[in-house]
Amino acid sequence: MTNEELWQNALTEIELNVSRASFATWFKDTCLTDVNNDGVVTISVPNGFAQEWLGNKYHKFILKSIRGIIPEVRSISYVINAALVKKQETGDQKTKFKKEEFLSSDEQLDFKDFHVDPKTNLNPKYTFDNFIVGAFNDLAYTAALAVIKNLGKAYNPLFIYGGSGLGKTHLLQAVGNSIKKESPQKKVNYMTAEKFSNELISSIQNGSAHSLKRK
Repeated sequence: MTNEELWQNALTEIELNVSRASFATWFKDTCLTDVNNDGVVTISVPNGFAQEWLGNKYHKFILKSIRGIIPEVRSISYVINAALVKKQETGDQKTKFKKEEFLSSDEQLDFKDFHVDPKTNLNPKYTFDNFIVGAFNDLAYTAALAVIKNLGKAYNPLFIYGGSGLGKTHLLQAVGNSIKKESPQKKVNYMTAEKFSNELISSIQNGSAHSLKRK
């Protein structure tokens, strides 16, 4: 059995144990490059994020899957492969040209179309259930899910960057709506950078900076 066949067989089992978004995010552009005589398997990954997550979060799944095929395997090493980095960058460029076509019909919800909760500034229609996951936003989607499952610890703070129409507003507000749903007692506030800047400037001019700080 070749290294490629071994890894594909292992991925088939791993895919059954993780979410679709997580599998697409962390296992994409990975490959098994070596199985040495000491029972050490080397898996090449395209970036440091994948290296960290596979090694920490999915290591047990990977080791179990590979041992199911080759019982002699003792450990796994995750290394960043420059060739995979270049492959991923090329794929990202292709995605960049396709992403507008993917959402050309405004599939992501329009923030102005629905009622906004005046207490939180959140749009209740923005949820994870109706968020459209694509190759260009699945990493942000997975990170957002991690935030609500481990509040204050995972990605604190969380920064999301991307082009127009890819779902940044939807995803950020989905985090807030999920928190309010699961923990109604928690305080959540959605505010644009522009609104925050305006309030900050106004508070300095009016001598009410302390009030803004309390807010």
